[in-house]
Amino acid sequence: MSFCNVMTEKVVLPISDFATRQSVSEKLKFLLKSKFWSRDQIDDFQNRRLIRLIQHAYNTVPFYRNLFNQLDLNPSDIQSKDSLYKIPIINKSIIKGNKDLFIASNISGKEIIKKSSSGSTGEPLFYITTKDAYSMNIAANLRGWYEMGYRLGDKFVKLSQNGRISRIKRWQDSITRNLYIKADPLDEENFKNILFRIEVFKPKVIRCYPDPLLFLARYKQKDPEFTHSPLFINTTGNTLHPETRKEIEESFKCKVYDSYSSEGNSCVFECQTQECYHSAEEYGISEVIDDSGNKIIKGIGKLITTDLWNLAHPFIRYDTQDYVEVDNSTCNCGRSHLKIKRILGRNNEG
Repeated sequence: MSFCNVMTEKVVLPISDFATRQSVSEKLKFLLKSKFWSRDQIDDFQNRRLIRLIQHAYNTVPFYRNLFNQLDLNPSDIQSKDSLYKIPIINKSIIKGNKDLFIASNISGKEIIKKSSSGSTGEPLFYITTKDAYSMNIAANLRGWYEMGYRLGDKFVKLSQNGRISRIKRWQDSITRNLYIKADPLDEENFKNILFRIEVFKPKVIRCYPDPLLFLARYKQKDPEFTHSPLFINTTGNTLHPETRKEIEESFKCKVYDSYSSEGNSCVFECQTQECYHSAEEYGISEVIDDSGNKIIKGIGKLITTDLWNLAHPFIRYDTQDYVEVDNSTCNCGRSHLKIKRILGRNNEG
């Protein structure tokens, strides 16, 4: 690592954590050690976090206390993730219809961060999380990037169709050497402006949704003025199709690594072998079920998630509405984390 990488990871990040009352540095250290845990270690960690979450939800979250009482279910009935089937699946509509009932009564306002889903498939879901959970999620994303070759302190560009960022986020972006560029409008004038800024900034990483990035890649192919090639591109947000990946890689002359995330879900990053994705199971429990609600370990099913860290607004057995293909074979990278062969997205996406 360069001096800048070391300083950013060892000095700047801890200072940022102190200023924002977060713990990304601490969580990243933990996740870099746990990435090669055995399956038994992962399961044991998840089960211990789950027992704590269930007891907390029953004691402090009206929705779950009412639900458990209606079902004549006690928190002690859930002693491992194998017992999760006893709890009904929730979805976005249920949360929206019981918004106030999902908020824990014992979380300080100083510990809360407001969040929302992307809204890419409809009305966004607004919810809250804790700084502890937020830190764990950021650290899990950083671990995914580390696997691809990124290190804190490397320049990166985030292309986003969201034009609003907070003052704190701008400050964090400046110290982490992140250049935020608005992807809209999707026209040639803006494409040229984006590529010019990338050419000057020379980022090691570009992060963007696949669709706007595909249009940018096609424009870049026609203009030989722009030659900068990052170490890799990270796509997220909607389904990355093979033909889209191929076009982007040919235009930018680098590998594309895909990722996936959803509210209440552990982040999922493409393995460096590019044969599958791995879920950050230290953050959450992922169940993949068939149309009858039965758990599957190989094949295509709906992704149901349990957030093990968000105590302010628990997501327990949350229906992401996304379909994935899982595989229980061993990955060549040596990791035991959940192996996802494909992210299929909504069932109408394939």
